[in-house]
Amino acid sequence: MASLAMPVKSDSLGFEVLMSRKMLEGIQFNEKFISSVAITPNHLVLLSSNNQFYLLGWGGISPFGKKVDGNISSYAYTSDNLLLTIRNNELCSFDSKGNLERLFKLPGEGMEISAGKNAIYVFDRIKGKSKYALYVIVKGGKYAKLFDTPSPILAVAEFKGSLLFATENGFFAFDLKQKNLKALAALPKNSEIKSITADTLNNRIYFSTSDAIYALKDTSSVVVTSSLGGILKFVSTGLLVFNPEKQLVMQMDGIENEIKSKLLSSTTTAVVKPPSETLTNS
Repeated sequence: MASLAMPVKSDSLGFEVLMSRKMLEGIQFNEKFISSVAITPNHLVLLSSNNQFYLLGWGGISPFGKKVDGNISSYAYTSDNLLLTIRNNELCSFDSKGNLERLFKLPGEGMEISAGKNAIYVFDRIKGKSKYALYVIVKGGKYAKLFDTPSPILAVAEFKGSLLFATENGFFAFDLKQKNLKALAALPKNSEIKSITADTLNNRIYFSTSDAIYALKDTSSVVVTSSLGGILKFVSTGLLVFNPEKQLVMQMDGIENEIKSKLLSSTTTAVVKPPSETLTNS
């Protein structure tokens, strides 16, 4: 299977489809993907059902590793290219035989994972709790709670000394050193932020709902597209968008030049102050 191509960056916005529902129907692929995606060290897209990983490249899609005993809820590559997987209430990695091996038990069932530069973060996303926690895990398996929120934590990403996170329609930054909270943006009440990623070269943050993608830099917000949303990953060639409901993986190029001239209207998003009950320091 070929890895992702490295197309020449364009001055205009371009779209390249890596996977579609029609393509999967053509190969009689009937598995349902979970809402998680990663980029492998070989520049392939890593997708997963609840018990099987798959590699996606320009050459097609193929199984990766053995079927998993249990339910995969999330996965991520660490900064040293170790694939970590949450299965049920366990944090796991693959052993030499391609089986998931438990590293240690997590505080809850079906948590989500996000990898930072020197640590990983796990958080509560499943509804039905009175409080939802975000934990930091360092090497050696030690973890500590950073904070609680009254709503499920939907997305987390590390960015320049801060931890970006979303709950419902609110988008926040938590300073990891100063331990203070800053509200970055809020979408309309019925919107739900699904994913966060960042372009560290251009200092631009991307976040998305199920049907729209936004970009944020300093205090300026931009609508990248209002017709496509999903799980985001920023790669050197552009923005990768994965929509599990539509069974779509698409790469967007030429974004930086496109969004410089687009300002997000005040009716679409607004900078807000964090409600006093939003976060409780541990």
